Amino acid sequence: MSKFEDESLILKKNNSSGIANKILDLFEKVGNKLPDSVTIFIMLCVLILIVSYFCNRFNVTAIHPITKEVITVNDLLSKTNLKQILVEMINVFQTYPPLGVVLVAMIGIGVADKSGLLETLLNTVMVRVPKGVVYYAVVIMGLIFTGIGDAGFVVLPPLAALIFLKLNKNPIIGILLAYAGAAIGFCSGLFVSLNDILITSFTIPAAQTLDPSFMRSPAMTIFFNMLNACLQMFIITFVTKKFIEPRFPFDKNLTKADNSKIGNLEKKGLKYAGYSLIIYFLFIFSLTVGKTSFLRDASGSLVSVKSPFMGGLIIIMMLAFMIPGMVFGKITNKIKNDKDIVKMVGQSLGEMGGYIFIVFVAAQFLNLFGKSNLGIVLAIKGAERLSQTSLSGIPLMVMFIFLVGFINLFIGSASAKWAILSPIFIPMFMLLDYDPSLTQIAYRIGDSSTNMISPLFPYLPLILAVCKKYDKNFGIGTLVANMIPYAITTLLASISLLVTFIMFELSLGI
Repeated sequence: MSKFEDESLILKKNNSSGIANKILDLFEKVGNKLPDSVTIFIMLCVLILIVSYFCNRFNVTAIHPITKEVITVNDLLSKTNLKQILVEMINVFQTYPPLGVVLVAMIGIGVADKSGLLETLLNTVMVRVPKGVVYYAVVIMGLIFTGIGDAGFVVLPPLAALIFLKLNKNPIIGILLAYAGAAIGFCSGLFVSLNDILITSFTIPAAQTLDPSFMRSPAMTIFFNMLNACLQMFIITFVTKKFIEPRFPFDKNLTKADNSKIGNLEKKGLKYAGYSLIIYFLFIFSLTVGKTSFLRDASGSLVSVKSPFMGGLIIIMMLAFMIPGMVFGKITNKIKNDKDIVKMVGQSLGEMGGYIFIVFVAAQFLNLFGKSNLGIVLAIKGAERLSQTSLSGIPLMVMFIFLVGFINLFIGSASAKWAILSPIFIPMFMLLDYDPSLTQIAYRIGDSSTNMISPLFPYLPLILAVCKKYDKNFGIGTLVANMIPYAITTLLASISLLVTFIMFELSLGI
């Protein structure tokens, strides 16, 4: 994205000792001996075809907890299904949700980057910010971005890479830190988020099967979310400094941050870019004032899933990068006409070629997995087994968290999993005198814990693509191995906090 990214950065890891590092090295070594990510997804597609065939032949089924419908594993090797798969391949690729989000966001980020705005801004800001504070700031931004959408996985990692490069640190550290911060945002946050609203919409009907009068606010777990956000900010920073940073040293012989003084023209461009951003935000704010304002839904809500604000958030963020980038480029003479803007966008999107290829095959795999019904059957079977155990109290709740974390490796959508599991576990735990809000937050802890290590997480291909800009040998094994410390520590911290809430009967939220 910046001039640093055009250099070939061969990043060498420390041959650090210690059991933890040796284990991570082993995971990384084994993982990187696997074929390329694209090949892995192709192999998984073939595997799903074969597994679906045998599961169908052996009549593997499950009963849906809501509709009571018998769910059968579909034979994807049947003539009818193979024809449908072939016809749908292009549409599956085009409608893969993260694809449009990432490419649209990169339009704005590309202009801000290629115009020199991001580099100048970072040169100006980073000399004033203590290095130790940067880690916490990146995690907080990840939590905030996840709270308002998926921008934490799209916008933050490349920016964090540039920030760490300016600190004379390996940019991959910043990418992994941002990824962990955004991922943990699924079970923590500083305000009521879109995820709170979405998940609660499944919790309430499930609870009403036992108590028809049950009704709660999306802020039903906000106290836990906020406290967990503060806790995870320190946990993730500690893991980064203790385990991750030593594994990715900065090679000073290859490149170093350009901390040269900013010229008068750049200062002027930065000032007017800031003015343009303020004017833009004031304009957006004006579209939110009043219950019938442009960016609110029919009920007057600004944060509902159906509001134009939430639906158009990525476009709003794209323009928040693009407009200041254009102003900065015009003042510094890097943008002379519209052709320069188009060229910048083309260069930015051109760097996403590898990501687009991975997305094509990843989208096909996720489509096949969903079409086979294997994920739904696995979730229902796992829930049934857990409900039949003799566990109770805190051990049962912890086992539920681990079950959700395991299922999350196979079903990425949080709402899809909760639609299946909430009708089973909400009533079950209510009968054990556990409030639905407790079950909901336990679900979200399990759901968030394995996002960062799941090969099926929709934004994993993007993180791989960003890392490969700095290390062409960076593979899925490197990513998963170095995210394991984050996954384990954040999971244990969240479980410990939840157990504390249970033992002392603390209120989870409003």
